Amino acid sequence: MNKNIPASRTGSLLSAIVLPALAACGMVGDTRAVKDANDLAIECRTDEALAAVQRAEQGGGLSSYIADLQKVVLLRDAGRMAEADLAMAARNERAEVSAENAAEAEEAVQESLAELRAEREKKTGSATCP
Repeated sequence: MNKNIPASRTGSLLSAIVLPALAACGMVGDTRAVKDANDLAIECRTDEALAAVQRAEQGGGLSSYIADLQKVVLLRDAGRMAEADLAMAARNERAEVSAENAAEAEEAVQESLAELRAEREKKTGSATCP
């Protein structure tokens, strides 16, 4: 795993989707954008975090697989549930995931959201954004 992405913030997403995809793609992509998105989300800078996710998606490889689910996490964190649902559905369709894999991805998103909020609370004193 790239040392620029703390395992605590990406572990759930990696276990659900990325590790199987890694073998297939063989490319890492823009992992810096993934880390930037997490850092921005902790600071409650959601739109900037989403822009970083978009850079990761465009970078291809491993980072694009992480970004697919990271986008859902960020949107849910911001309370933008309809957008998050659409993003998850589009991801599942694009990746042609099985029901089991979709359930695993959903669990990973929930765990990652909890991890994001725990990290935010440690750094800012509040788990959620104003």
